[in-house]
Amino acid sequence: MDFERLNEIAFRLMGKRKSHLEREVGAAYFHGKRTGKSAVELRKRLFPEEDGMDDILLCAGMFHDMCKGLEPHADNAAFLCRKVLAEELTEKEMDAVCQLIHNHDKRHPGTEVNTVWERLLQDADVLDHYGSQGIWMSNTYYAYCGQREMAALSEFYFKEWEPQCEMDRKKLNFDLSKQIFDEKTAFEGHVIRRMLKEAEGEYCL
Repeated sequence: MDFERLNEIAFRLMGKRKSHLEREVGAAYFHGKRTGKSAVELRKRLFPEEDGMDDILLCAGMFHDMCKGLEPHADNAAFLCRKVLAEELTEKEMDAVCQLIHNHDKRHPGTEVNTVWERLLQDADVLDHYGSQGIWMSNTYYAYCGQREMAALSEFYFKEWEPQCEMDRKKLNFDLSKQIFDEKTAFEGHVIRRMLKEAEGEYCL
């Protein structure tokens, strides 16, 4: 696959578009690139000898959310992928990429309903919403919604964040993914607690 060309197409489709009012311009494009790379990183850690699907994972990651906001976004993205990448992929590659995109949000954790490749992409997708990226998303959300100060983050983190973490952790397929999730959420919680303290003029010594 020509990933320079694929990146150009992905940016043209998503790089200047808002999929959500409260997210940054190009959020789906940047999320897609990270998700593809993270899916391959998970594969390397879990299945170090099985690298034959890395290009498929990268490509599917790049385009899995290109119809975000146009629900059912996974089905629509898989359909559109066959149009926009018709000249870029072989028939076999296209089928594999579209299958991953189609099933990236059809999760059955604790089972083998999904292929190992689908499960890798699913976990990378969830994990990308936490840690440093979670902090970025929270801040951009409040910025776009007109929030005035850091202290206002407490409403989300005290009322909604922990239930959301619990729900998303249950979506993960692999024990390693859960370990990564726990590290990311511990980091995110630490940073947010510090931000909330400093928003009240406190020191953390």
